[in-house]
Amino acid sequence: MPECPHCGKWFRSNKGLKQHITKVHTVDTPLGRVFDPSTIDPIEAMERRAKRAKRRNR
Repeated sequence: MPECPHCGKWFRSNKGLKQHITKVHTVDTPLGRVFDPSTIDPIEAMERRAKRAKRRNR
């Protein structure tokens, strides 16, 4: 299961991950889509990883 490197969200497929990154972590500009650094949330990513680890250890 691929994980988003920017927000820590998990997806069932690589296609879902690519769509998520395109829709959430990029913005449209006249020159095309560009990565938006304001969408990075390392605290939420850490919380998601901790929650997932807790579920795995049950």
